[in-house]
Amino acid sequence: MCGISGTFAPDGRLDRGIPVELHARLGHRGPDETYSLDTPALSAKLARLGMTGLADGWQPAQDRGGRFVALTNGEVFNARELWRELGIEPVNGVDVAVVPELFARYGVDGLARIDGQFATAVLDQAENVLHLARDRFGICPLYFAVVEGRVHFCSELKPLVRVLDRPWRLDLGAVDQYLSLGNIVAPRTVVSGVHAVEPACAVRCDAEGQRTERFWRYGDGYTGLADGAAPVSTGELRESVRAAIAARLDADVEIGAYLSGGFDSSALLMEAASLSDRVRSFSVVFDDPALDEADYQREVVAAAGSKHEEVVCRGADIADRFEEMVRHCCVPQRETYNVAALMLSERVRAAGIKGVISGEGADELFFGYDSYAFDTAPRLKRPAHPENETAWGRADFGWEADPAAAESRRAGYLSAAAREAVRGREFWRTRLIPFTDAEARSLTRAQLRSVADVHVQLGGHLLGDHGDAMLMANSVEGRYPFLANAVVEHAQRTPDAAKVEDFEGKAVLKAAYRGIVPDRVIDRAKRGFTAQGLSAVADERTWRGWRELVAASGVFEPSCMDEAPGPAGGKWDFRLSALSLAMIVDELGLRW
Repeated sequence: MCGISGTFAPDGRLDRGIPVELHARLGHRGPDETYSLDTPALSAKLARLGMTGLADGWQPAQDRGGRFVALTNGEVFNARELWRELGIEPVNGVDVAVVPELFARYGVDGLARIDGQFATAVLDQAENVLHLARDRFGICPLYFAVVEGRVHFCSELKPLVRVLDRPWRLDLGAVDQYLSLGNIVAPRTVVSGVHAVEPACAVRCDAEGQRTERFWRYGDGYTGLADGAAPVSTGELRESVRAAIAARLDADVEIGAYLSGGFDSSALLMEAASLSDRVRSFSVVFDDPALDEADYQREVVAAAGSKHEEVVCRGADIADRFEEMVRHCCVPQRETYNVAALMLSERVRAAGIKGVISGEGADELFFGYDSYAFDTAPRLKRPAHPENETAWGRADFGWEADPAAAESRRAGYLSAAAREAVRGREFWRTRLIPFTDAEARSLTRAQLRSVADVHVQLGGHLLGDHGDAMLMANSVEGRYPFLANAVVEHAQRTPDAAKVEDFEGKAVLKAAYRGIVPDRVIDRAKRGFTAQGLSAVADERTWRGWRELVAASGVFEPSCMDEAPGPAGGKWDFRLSALSLAMIVDELGLRW
């Protein structure tokens, strides 16, 4: 994993100082080496975190014909298989060197063949076209902004806003998305005019402008299930997970494992320990017994035999470091647990580890959240709202968004001027998944929820600010075996009834690991990663300063910080959202 940045000017009018400034702000993402790519139309840089090809690899990489040249952040775990498929003997030891060769052979669609995680800038030198692309699930971030015909891109949002001197504005449509969904959905970002490249997409940039091309789509595999494709056995499923873990442990540096104490991370650690006798594991423990999962963690560590380290997250840490965390990632928050994630990656890096495997994706693919149990209940009636049809393609499907609660939050949190400005830009006015109405209706409710979870929550939040931003702040790469191509294919070939049994999700996955993961971990109730609430640990002086910051933003009603406004609060403390958005407005100097 690395950090890429650059400027593309189709007319050749480049300011090569901008990529230099962008790159200078990405040192934490790739402290090992710096690579540059310069042509008449493109100036780009890569800050490398070396994981493979340490002795015999380099970037930028070029195809044999010399037409396509690329700078790529990330990993291609099936690079050997792809080189064999292409019939080419590689001379570059970096696995991502296969990217320009895939472009040369298959065009943008070649990216769908990659089992891995990447953000890449691929220049077609013959046509003077730049492609900015991300992996299937958006594990690696990539942002871009177009200013006076020039395309500026970067692995992080904040450098773009800080380096490009212009009056940036807060996107109030994104604010409404966050207050309604708890997420901002790509290509939208919190900054108007700065876009996120969508997962599984490439943005084609040329003299005519930019257009997005999709090369893969999660959810299409459910069609094969409807057509009668054979379901996957638990043995096949476990073998695909095991192979995915083996691929993600394969590196020129040591790869560790995150352990929360839940089923997903426990299964990964048990498999990793069976593949290697030197696995190191890392956990967060809390000083609040109601939050702490150390008992489960230590039982799994004892079974796996891993060399284990813990980092203690206290209430004082949450209060002291919440603002630091927000100002680093510039993504609004509705919980505090990213502080714990940041502390955990610090411990990993201090231990000399550059990468960790983690269990993200299992809940979305194998129906692990409680909502899936209700989706599979056949007689449960769901209310229909016209807004849902616009957002999701079905009036009877609202994901986690309640139109009445969303309107209540607007009234309770936004200032009068902001409420007026949001009118006409509410979250539901944008289609939030890349499916037509007919395609959405062809899926079961649980399958549609899985698609929504992946596109709304997984890429932007769980893999984004919670994953990449917290890990790469300390030069640590996250690797996600449950998002391997074969595992994803098997998940989509598994019937709903095999995923949810007796109101319990991930049934087929748990069956595959019964007898391997301790029973007490398999049978425990689903529990999300949670840290202390901010209002419970921040002192009055700190809270008063934050209240003043919220008032100064002009976006929110200052009174919203006194207590969560009635039913608008729901299960999340959206005061954190107001506070974190005010911090971002201040950090980036945004107007609205």
